Amino acid sequence: MPARPDPLVESDDEQEEDVEYMLGFVDDPEKPTDLLRHRFPSKVGGVPAWLDPLNLPTAEQLTCGVTGRTLQFLLQVYCPVDDNPVDAFHRAIFLFVSPRGDELAKPGAVRALRCQLRRANPFYGDTPAPASQLGPKQLQAAEQQLSLERDPWKVATVEQQIAKGDDATVAALAAAGPALFVEQELIVEPEPAEDEEGATGAGSTEVQRLLAAYRSRVAAEGEYEEQELPGELVDELEGAAGPAARAFAAFQARTALAPEQCLRYCFQPGATPLWPSASRLPAAGDIPLCPHCGAQRRFEFQVMPQLLSLMELDAEDPHAPDWGTIAVYTCPSSCSPPPVQGAGGHSAYVEEFVWVQPS
Repeated sequence: MPARPDPLVESDDEQEEDVEYMLGFVDDPEKPTDLLRHRFPSKVGGVPAWLDPLNLPTAEQLTCGVTGRTLQFLLQVYCPVDDNPVDAFHRAIFLFVSPRGDELAKPGAVRALRCQLRRANPFYGDTPAPASQLGPKQLQAAEQQLSLERDPWKVATVEQQIAKGDDATVAALAAAGPALFVEQELIVEPEPAEDEEGATGAGSTEVQRLLAAYRSRVAAEGEYEEQELPGELVDELEGAAGPAARAFAAFQARTALAPEQCLRYCFQPGATPLWPSASRLPAAGDIPLCPHCGAQRRFEFQVMPQLLSLMELDAEDPHAPDWGTIAVYTCPSSCSPPPVQGAGGHSAYVEEFVWVQPS
């Protein structure tokens, strides 16, 4: 993911005009080793590619607040920032979900953990690893044992076997840990401009119609405000339904620019989630301050509902993951708090805030 630009000083309207969203799309990696931690991947599923492979999250951080069971790893985003270039030269956010995927809107059912490292660190070199390096630098024997004791996914062993091409051992290790989602790479591209030829990709005449009206409004008046449907669409939908249908129509119109987007990322001031529904929206006081530095957390990215159709989920499973969208809010300074203390040692992973809008 791209680094965050310097804070903007323009008015709110000017900030909104300057906001650029990056979109994430899933694809199969060219080879499994491309998604190991020394490649600093953004990915969905598989086992976590821990940024700090030694000072792992505590057991409490990896426990579902609803079921008390170990969370399932959903995805990670590699997203260094400019505001803390010393301590956050490397930075990644890991997202975990409850094994009860039908209860993700409950507090503690989805958790986001931020990890960051300086450029000079014990795990990675100053320059990118060469293509010939299939796996990351191994931990010392005592360190690896500590890591494995705390890691439900046994990643330190899994990554070694992936580098060796030992698929049978990898499969056996995966079967012994928490259930895994299909592993896919997250490919990041800028959101297409509204006037970009062929950018609509809309799958239906209705979406094409809504998008045309949306574009006309944007050209005449600029971007719509949060939760606001363009006037043209309100006129066309008048009498058909209430705010919920209008909000979803706006969501369809915007996502029709790139229908297969699975993630929307923007850490700029003024960026907001694209909500598919007008219900269960966070109020001003619902997004807590960073508990470490006191700054107001800022929207960073959201997981889109389109991802669900690409995860090869069991349609008959009543507990399969389900969401309208998952919005992640993080410390705007990416501050560096003291390590989190846990029963098995300290954690280099800091919890951020998640808001889940149900489907």
